Amino acid sequence: MKKRLLSILCALCVLCTLIPVGALAAVESSFGDISDAPTAAAVETLRVMGVLDGFSDGTFRPGESLNRAQFCKMVILVTGSERELGRYSVITVFPDVKPSYWAAPYINLAARGQNIIKGYSDGLFHPERTVTLGQAVTILLRLLGYKDEDVGGVWPDGYMSMAASTGLTDGVGDDSAAPLGRGRAAILFSNLLRASTASGTAFCTLSAETTLKSFDTAAGTMVTENGTYSMDTVRTSAGLVGNRGKVVLRDNKALTFLPTPPNEVTEISGAVFIQTDRSARGLSALTEEREDYRIVKNGLDASASDLRVGDVATYVPATNTVSVCDTRLTAYYENCYPSPDEPETVELLGGTTFSVLPTAADMLSNFRPGQLVTFLLTADGRIAGAVESDSGSLRDNAVFIRGGASDGDGEAAVSGNARLLCGGGEIPVKCALPDSVGTAARVSWDSDNSPRFHSLTSAVSGTLDLSARKLGSARLADNVRIYDEEGDAVTLNADILYASKIAASRVNWAGRVDLIVLDSHPGARVLYGLAQIQLNHNTTQNPVHDADGRDPEDEDWVPTYEHSTQSELSLSIDSGGTVSGPYNITYDNVRTGDMVSATFNKKGTGLASVKKLKKVENVSFSSWAGKSAVSVGGRTYTIPEGLLCYNRDNGRWMSLDDAKVYAKRAALYVEDGIVRVLEVRT
Repeated sequence: MKKRLLSILCALCVLCTLIPVGALAAVESSFGDISDAPTAAAVETLRVMGVLDGFSDGTFRPGESLNRAQFCKMVILVTGSERELGRYSVITVFPDVKPSYWAAPYINLAARGQNIIKGYSDGLFHPERTVTLGQAVTILLRLLGYKDEDVGGVWPDGYMSMAASTGLTDGVGDDSAAPLGRGRAAILFSNLLRASTASGTAFCTLSAETTLKSFDTAAGTMVTENGTYSMDTVRTSAGLVGNRGKVVLRDNKALTFLPTPPNEVTEISGAVFIQTDRSARGLSALTEEREDYRIVKNGLDASASDLRVGDVATYVPATNTVSVCDTRLTAYYENCYPSPDEPETVELLGGTTFSVLPTAADMLSNFRPGQLVTFLLTADGRIAGAVESDSGSLRDNAVFIRGGASDGDGEAAVSGNARLLCGGGEIPVKCALPDSVGTAARVSWDSDNSPRFHSLTSAVSGTLDLSARKLGSARLADNVRIYDEEGDAVTLNADILYASKIAASRVNWAGRVDLIVLDSHPGARVLYGLAQIQLNHNTTQNPVHDADGRDPEDEDWVPTYEHSTQSELSLSIDSGGTVSGPYNITYDNVRTGDMVSATFNKKGTGLASVKKLKKVENVSFSSWAGKSAVSVGGRTYTIPEGLLCYNRDNGRWMSLDDAKVYAKRAALYVEDGIVRVLEVRT
């Protein structure tokens, strides 16, 4: 078996270093149907910003035209004006945009709130009509503060001329009547992020030029060579990592990363497969003998000692970076295009389309649809190689996360679809994880080529300590990703999370934890406070046979009733003087006066659980380290801002400062290493 594996790797290495790959951008796209540099860079920038996304089949469809409603939504998202949408959700600005229309708040805000769009001469907006480049440019120039009198000329020529002079239309052409495709829209918005307003100020706040090193989803940060930035909303892109560019900021929060446009796109020589653990042998064939290259593996800075047999390496000359990925996917080969002998794309996992590098075409020609094949993937999800599914140590290591991508403009998510973790990023796929498995899963295949998913188990167990960057005794990777039970990436606001809250974990090649799955949603609504239990007695009367045996429906029935009393428990929670409830409960594990933690389901429609908080008594205020931590019995507890403080003597809530004046000691009610309620009494 070892000889067989070695022969496979040797063949892969030789083949891949001899066949050139088409031009690839410095930014590797998350989507297989994007190949040109400017579009790849723009799409990844806007995707991290949350302005656009791909489709549930893993494609972006750069040539697909946008309609006027979709473009309006993108404009609002790029300006960060979402919090104003509520004010514009129930008004009607255009007769053909009713409040029930999905994009009504975006269109109304753009028209009434920002005054950057107008309707047609018939008074209608026509939201489903394709937006033209001239219309899009006009809207964005108005967003930058330009007025008709500033532009001059005949519309749209004057606006197109102004856009060209400001660089807004660089790379998107000058045909004002042309439909605006999704790819060109991404470039247009990317240009907007670099643009200046009519008054000469920058439209966006940009950092100094730097290199993006990683995304740390656990800490909610973007890590660059010049420093670390807190992110407004954490979205990641493996393709942006390693690139030079600027951080886009709003209110001191990072929105996205804007790569510096390359002067030219350079061909890379191909992909190579690592044949020996901890060896960079073969990479020189990619880098044209350069030895000063940088290695990035799965989105992290790496060295030759981090390379393992079967890793896929590609080279980006624009940044002199070798991008390495270790994702291997075993899947049923469903379909291909244009032919099995020369495949350019293949379909796997329920019809998900994967691009095939030219380096892999000959290898794939040895297989036919209907076979089970192990595919070796690049960091951006392209197929770089294929081997038989039982090829020794080149075994499947793919992990899937529950949850799917939105359909293009983010209008709706595809329920149940999963994402394949690949090279530090995610690839939406068409298959769904069954309800019987957890948030993260691996896949195996039955004899009839149907997938069987298995819940991912914990490679490491123990307490998660973010301040120490450890899970149990294992260190966290710099780009560790944390997901809740719905498959949403989350940023924890607590330093300590106990093992009972962790459902699964994974370690990378270096033994560091790069994936953590929680068994409960940290973002779910949780109330802390004082429990108030009430026992309610509900009496009902039911008609029964009368003394003569007649039914209530019979004529001449003499009303006769049977009374029954049912007792029900209800819970109210006093959180700092605000009482929530009552909520009906069926358990009696808490009593009036207990300090409790009440968790509601994610949608907030029902009470999921209630439990008493752990009480730590007789804690002196002198043991506090400022206002953020307190040490008791060798353990340190975090003190959150806005801590609830209760005076048991008078039954009133108070501030922390007042509590410290009132008493020298306090009782702490804690959960997961965090003080949730403080109680004082004399």
